[in-house]
Amino acid sequence: MIGKNWKYRSILLFITFLGGTGTLAEEIGDFTGLTLTIGTAKRKVLPLEPIEITITLSNDTDKPIKGEPVIHPGAGFLKIYVAAENEPFEQFRSADWLTLSIFSKPIIMQPGFRRSVSGYLYYEHPVNPDKELHGRYIIEAPGIYRIKATLKEVRSERRIESNVLTIEAKEPKGDDAAAYEYLRSLRDIKDKDVYYGYFLMRDFERVRHVRTQKVLDKKEEFLSRFPKSRYARYVRYSLGLTYRREKEEEQAQQGIKLLEKAASYKDFFLAKEALLGLIRDAIRLGETDRAKKYKVMFARRYPNAEEGRDYIEEMYGTPAYWLSFIWPWPLILLGAAAGVFLFILVPLLKKKARTSIKQR
Repeated sequence: MIGKNWKYRSILLFITFLGGTGTLAEEIGDFTGLTLTIGTAKRKVLPLEPIEITITLSNDTDKPIKGEPVIHPGAGFLKIYVAAENEPFEQFRSADWLTLSIFSKPIIMQPGFRRSVSGYLYYEHPVNPDKELHGRYIIEAPGIYRIKATLKEVRSERRIESNVLTIEAKEPKGDDAAAYEYLRSLRDIKDKDVYYGYFLMRDFERVRHVRTQKVLDKKEEFLSRFPKSRYARYVRYSLGLTYRREKEEEQAQQGIKLLEKAASYKDFFLAKEALLGLIRDAIRLGETDRAKKYKVMFARRYPNAEEGRDYIEEMYGTPAYWLSFIWPWPLILLGAAAGVFLFILVPLLKKKARTSIKQR
């Protein structure tokens, strides 16, 4: 009797297991159920200006989804498309996103799963470099532009499409207009050594050579002619990255000054990268006081940043950190007190003294 009961129980458990497995398989969602989102912190830019974007893959369903969340642009599965006003979408191949060989394994993305990657869109290499000297910028001229992304599943042809991001390129004015025309004029240069597509953003990590020097000279000329233009912040950043690697003390210091200026812009998306570069350089050179100053600045400005998290945790709560919040105010109050004394109290005391003398 006991043996028969165990036999029935075993059959029942096996049937239950098969049923449970079938139910579990049904609960795994499809790749196309994932959500792809493209966003930016700045929707109004100038023509030729780089655009910072964040692409997020998320599971907003109530089911687990199996797949490979390979959303790095260089892997080839994520594609970016751009359309000028009243024009069809065309694929945009950023010159700054190198093709990568990425090996991944499928994972189960539970409800609430999110993975993001940030980068910038700026310049595309020529489609036919043998016939074309120059490529194109993502934002060539004033107007309304639409940007979207698609993500292909690694082991199939299924794709998902993102929302459409709308960017307004405003008409440059004043210094920006003059700088814009200068940048456009670089198209007419037939010298391959002065590759205008790299002008605003590209720094030079390799050994200095003739081509590099020509571009650096152009950058210096640009800063001397258009120092107050919005484009100048990109040139300062890229030129600072180049000069800070120089062995000559004078040029290295010039690079530091350029990066400090780039880091001071509050609405500049590369300011954080400039500040991180300054911190790493100061640490590498053993300049602890300068590194501490930059770390405090970073902790104040980017308290929730993932990159540089150790700098934030190191500085948070230290006297230098809290002093950085109140430091300008003692100086301001002292100046105000001196002003009151010189321009209000001193004249009153003189007037009182003269009145006292007359009464005598």
